[in-house]
Amino acid sequence: MGLRGRLLFPEADCFFVTTTCYKWYLALASDQCKKIVCTSIDFLNAKYKSHVLGYVIMPNHIHLILFFPETNQLSDWMRDLKKFTAVRIRQEIERLGQTSFLERLRVPDKKQVFKVWEDRFDDVILNNSRILKVKLDYIHYNPLQEHWKLAVTPEDYEFSSARYYESARQGPCQVTDFREFF
Repeated sequence: MGLRGRLLFPEADCFFVTTTCYKWYLALASDQCKKIVCTSIDFLNAKYKSHVLGYVIMPNHIHLILFFPETNQLSDWMRDLKKFTAVRIRQEIERLGQTSFLERLRVPDKKQVFKVWEDRFDDVILNNSRILKVKLDYIHYNPLQEHWKLAVTPEDYEFSSARYYESARQGPCQVTDFREFF
């Protein structure tokens, strides 16, 4: 995975990150696949001593606000997330018997047989609470968009940090309140 200039800002510690499923396929449509992502996020936060300040897991992409208080390890964190979850999500798709969908994930690449994620991810450095709040609102309202209609209110969507910020109840991914750092 190329770094695309990420080494130019080694002191950056907070990022708004977006990554998408291969060809925007709905690889995260099942709740079990979303839970696989959450389990991996929690594991990686412990491994890299990082924090999720906000998140939403949509059927074909995820948005995260990640904070690295000690060392910026964003590229390693994302590499590990994609590597582990790709295998587990593919196994879940197989378990569900979705063979035609699995065939769409097949790629003619000698290094890999199936592809769950696009190779790259997008990130924006967040260096103040005002910008962070804008991104957090964007994340929380993503499931309510007209073409998704996954919830009526942000806190109704299970795979989002909105419920945490509304009522202090943790969801499937552990969230750290951004006000601890900003």
